[in-house]
Amino acid sequence: MDNPAITPEELKKAEAPKVGEPKVVEVKKEEPKVVKHNVVLKNTLGKEVPTSDYFYKNVTPPGFEGTCGKPVVREDLVEVFNKVFKPKDNILFYKQQDKEVYIIIVPIKYSTSIGDFNDSIDGDFQKHAISFLTEGSVNLDTLRQKLSRINNFVNYTDR
Repeated sequence: MDNPAITPEELKKAEAPKVGEPKVVEVKKEEPKVVKHNVVLKNTLGKEVPTSDYFYKNVTPPGFEGTCGKPVVREDLVEVFNKVFKPKDNILFYKQQDKEVYIIIVPIKYSTSIGDFNDSIDGDFQKHAISFLTEGSVNLDTLRQKLSRINNFVNYTDR
């Protein structure tokens, strides 16, 4: 003997919660929205480099351009920088817009303090700041000395 087919209405009644039973509701968790910042990084040769090489888990920190400024374009400073750091290593040389503060940003592959084993947060990057007193007060010899000290914090394992 065959069973008669169950109609969709009967199926809904069978699945409906009974009086006094808690209703089970599936809640979908929304993934936190990651804000993408369109930051363009340039090396000392003026070529664009991928942000994934510099920011941990490829997350650009908010306010990056406000904090680190823009790439240095003064030829005499770039020339000194390129004597200390090889241009092919793509170590970035930035300057804050309102101060005589220079930022050196090291690619993750050469960084000594960014990674899972350091409990780094998304968006971390290894940077070093060099400060001079007033606008235009950069002494090229002093710049070279300060840059040379930073070289000790760069791990050239991928050369």
